[in-house]
Amino acid sequence: MLVKIAVRSLLQRRLAALLIIAAISLSLMALLISRGAGEELRRSFSSSVSGTDLIVAARAQPTQIMLYSVFRLGTPPQAMSAERWQQISQLPQVKWSFPLVLGDSVKGFSVIGTNDDYFRYFRYGDKHPLQSSTTEALQFGQPTAAVLGAEAARVLGYKIGDSLSLSHGMHEHSFAEHKELPFIVSAILKPTGTPVDRSVHVPLATLEALHNSEWLHTVTRGQLNKEHQHEEHEHEEHQHNESHDDDHALTLAFSDLPEPSSISALFVGLKSRALTFQAQASINAAHQEPLSAVIPGAALTEFWQLLGNAERLLQFLSGLMLITGLLGSVAMLQVSVAFRQREISLLRLTGASPLYIFLLLESEVLLLTLSAWVVALLGSGALQTLAAPWIASHYGLQLSSQWWPADSLWLIGGSLLLSLLAGLVPALSAYRKAFRL
Repeated sequence: MLVKIAVRSLLQRRLAALLIIAAISLSLMALLISRGAGEELRRSFSSSVSGTDLIVAARAQPTQIMLYSVFRLGTPPQAMSAERWQQISQLPQVKWSFPLVLGDSVKGFSVIGTNDDYFRYFRYGDKHPLQSSTTEALQFGQPTAAVLGAEAARVLGYKIGDSLSLSHGMHEHSFAEHKELPFIVSAILKPTGTPVDRSVHVPLATLEALHNSEWLHTVTRGQLNKEHQHEEHEHEEHQHNESHDDDHALTLAFSDLPEPSSISALFVGLKSRALTFQAQASINAAHQEPLSAVIPGAALTEFWQLLGNAERLLQFLSGLMLITGLLGSVAMLQVSVAFRQREISLLRLTGASPLYIFLLLESEVLLLTLSAWVVALLGSGALQTLAAPWIASHYGLQLSSQWWPADSLWLIGGSLLLSLLAGLVPALSAYRKAFRL
């Protein structure tokens, strides 16, 4: 009976009640999303790379190196020489390594210049290897081969055998397109839930050649070595009558390509985890080409410490919004007490005690808060579900929607207790008014 009367009382002031519910639910949604998304982002970031002991790049902040080398956010401030790459690869502590070259894109998707060791040693999540979505082998069988991430292939609509051209820079629309040498999609990776899904992988040597103006000039004029010219001439004669477009096709070999001169980053795996700090100190030591060897786990911890303050600030602001919404409900009920003289009198005539009136006002505050929680849980879950595909397609991060976060019971209990405390003001006013009747 108490709940029914409280519901009917709120329905009489439905507009004010709905505004209060909206204010409280928005603050609760912000609180839920900031807590849930923070945990999901931390999990997604942490699973983007595993099994790599060191990431080496030109001297920079560890967080900056992680952002551009793992998450494809930003561009490298400078490159490291290929000589240093070879020196580090030959260190006694190093078991394997593979390079990355960044800076180009395909319609906004990052292009990664690397070699076959990338597919052999790169790990994500719980040390899962990269896998092809088909039976195609994960390797660069030819200089113009391109291996696409799952998201890049889906959005761009590329299939195995399709041709694509690289663009200089990371913008979606670029006027500096490398049309001199198109690439052929040779394989498509299975989804990983990491930035790999939004990457286009090409051979490092071919990417180096595209940025070598002298080599490009030689290619455009058809001035390759004699053996290659002879093979190309025979091929053109055979195809001359079938397709005019194939007259200028080039059949390249890796031996035709120039040696890489620089790379953006080097992923390193050590023979033993115990050698991590020793190898890091050796790479970071004073040298004419200063480098930074980053431990991925430590860099991610530093990154989350930087974001921790922003996350706590957002939660603090959400708490303030919750308090503001509760104060609004208290203000509405406090004002309504002055206009509920007749209602309180009728309740007293029917035998309701002052304590019953007190509990009635507290019940109204609880109903407002519970209604706001229902709206907040549904709203935050729906928003995360709708935003997850967009975040995955733009940032390569997989977020799972949380319709019932793990710590929801604690949050609900705390907010209900806070609402009871806030409701003491109008409830006591109604109690005193009922006591005088």
